[in-house]
Amino acid sequence: MSDTSLVDLPSIRDWIAASDDHSDHHLRLIQQVESLLSDGCELPTDESRLLASKLERWRYQRFNECGDSRQSMDETLIDQLDLWLNQLRGTNPRCLRSARHAVKPQATDDSFSEWFDPDRETESLQAMATRLTQEHFSISTPETGAGSGQRRMLLYAPLYVSSHCVNHCTYCGFQYPLKIDRIHLDRDEVLQQSRILRQRGFRHQLIVAGDFPRLTSTEYFCDLIAMLRQENLELSIEIASQSTDSYAAMKKAGVTGLTLYQETYDESVYRSLHLKGPKASYHWRLEAPDRAAEAGIGRIGLGVLLGLADPEEDVRAMLRHASYLKDRFPQLKLAFSLPRIRHAPDGYEIPFVIEDELLIRMYCICRLAFPDSELILSTREPAELRDRLKQICITQMSAGSSTTPGGYRETNDEEGITDQSLGEQFPIVDQRPVETIAAGLQEDGFDVQWTFAQPGSNG
Repeated sequence: MSDTSLVDLPSIRDWIAASDDHSDHHLRLIQQVESLLSDGCELPTDESRLLASKLERWRYQRFNECGDSRQSMDETLIDQLDLWLNQLRGTNPRCLRSARHAVKPQATDDSFSEWFDPDRETESLQAMATRLTQEHFSISTPETGAGSGQRRMLLYAPLYVSSHCVNHCTYCGFQYPLKIDRIHLDRDEVLQQSRILRQRGFRHQLIVAGDFPRLTSTEYFCDLIAMLRQENLELSIEIASQSTDSYAAMKKAGVTGLTLYQETYDESVYRSLHLKGPKASYHWRLEAPDRAAEAGIGRIGLGVLLGLADPEEDVRAMLRHASYLKDRFPQLKLAFSLPRIRHAPDGYEIPFVIEDELLIRMYCICRLAFPDSELILSTREPAELRDRLKQICITQMSAGSSTTPGGYRETNDEEGITDQSLGEQFPIVDQRPVETIAAGLQEDGFDVQWTFAQPGSNG
């Protein structure tokens, strides 16, 4: 073994030759790796980057082929490919990607397990969460001191650009089998939508799209990001899981944040819900935050869709995932969102009904586990609950949202689009205009902010 391998390479070659249907191709890749890493050239080169991309694809193919039946040699190969692709990219040595181990229940209690104790009253959790939120998200001044000024609230808007999707996610309004009007915006249409949002105050916009590789390509997103950056906007993405190279290209184009929900961390439930398409790969999605952080994206939002599986176990796994990411990337800024599935296409029965009190409790636990993390609440929740949660621990809220590409209109009386036939991803419940939400926050003593770049934004 050497500093470029985790195991004797002859044993890996023999195992691949005996067990891999594409052994000839994969053995040639290994030969290319050895050649590049041993010839003393300075990495990365165009050749080494291309080879790293091939190894990344092979790695996830192995995950998909093995499923739950990975043997020790499968795990070794998966880790070996990770080591090689990092070396070929010429980046600093790093810990191997191991989210698949980190999210599983631990032999010892998690540091945040105490907050899940059912004997803890929700009121006490709320009080602690409120105090921590005030401490970490207040606007400090010389007069008020740290943690005693106005609470800040960041308002953002989703910018849906495409509802085309090849995935078969049984609970989603964009799933491929549904007969809905599919919309894909070109750059001029995206710019028009973005400017409507900008006129309403939104300088932090979240680009959202279905997964349709022919239309929603890396080049498409990079073009949109670069165009919108010229509008002096702060941009995050909520799109299909991407390769490391794709995330790096989007980072270079100007994106600063990624939102990506695992949906559920129960791997068997995940497989039963994601029947076909790229999203069917549990591990491709699970490691997307790793790839984004490795590419230099500094803000990453995690989330689960509460109601798909046991909500407490999903939130526990999400927090374990966050702890793992924070250990790997200490400078990473984390966010959490806990949308609950309230409506679903015909034929999907929601297995867990999430009551308001449980949702509040789970948000409080997120605050207690990660005191300085952003907690995000969307307009899929009713106004009354949003108004309650903002006083406790929420630090980011969407407002005046549309989940249909092209859904924003010039006049306020046309803001809401709720007709499912128009192809929205999910219904908007809090349909208050942006102005109403912003004014209500200000009346309640919040400092309303529209970008992380503003003073006191924890940015």
